[in-house]
Amino acid sequence: MTTIIIRTILNKRQMLSTTHSLTSALIVSRISSPIISFPLIIISHYLFDAIPHWDTGSGLTNGTKTKKRAFIDTLIDLTIAALAVFVLFQLGKDLSIKLWLGVLVGISPDLLDAPALFLDYRPFPINWLEKLHNRFHRGWRLPYGLIPQIIIITIVLLITFLA
Repeated sequence: MTTIIIRTILNKRQMLSTTHSLTSALIVSRISSPIISFPLIIISHYLFDAIPHWDTGSGLTNGTKTKKRAFIDTLIDLTIAALAVFVLFQLGKDLSIKLWLGVLVGISPDLLDAPALFLDYRPFPINWLEKLHNRFHRGWRLPYGLIPQIIIITIVLLITFLA
């Protein structure tokens, strides 16, 4: 029982796409050059994954969540992420390809994990990227794992509306 609890708490998963998407959108909106902003977005992805957190895939590796449930939760998270980015950064403006590419770059490490997580498909370079990505992950169970993400999203909102 203790082993299951420890594995659940330390389960390595991605931070919510909503958090990564909003952070990516903020970076792109503040730094106009993709040559600078896109690498910063990738760096922020891995740095935020190093913060203990919960996400929609938590529980997959220890069997407390099914792939179907994780897939549905992930679709909900991606929908919330897209809506939040649209409302906060795109609404009332011309379509920004750079914004949406930045968001895609921001969630790309998680998207590249999808074949491994959902299909057990790990060819090169997906297996190498998954290992790299997993070195940064620090999972935390609900509700505690949402606290760091709420803080990050709050900071993004404050910077967006006050700066």
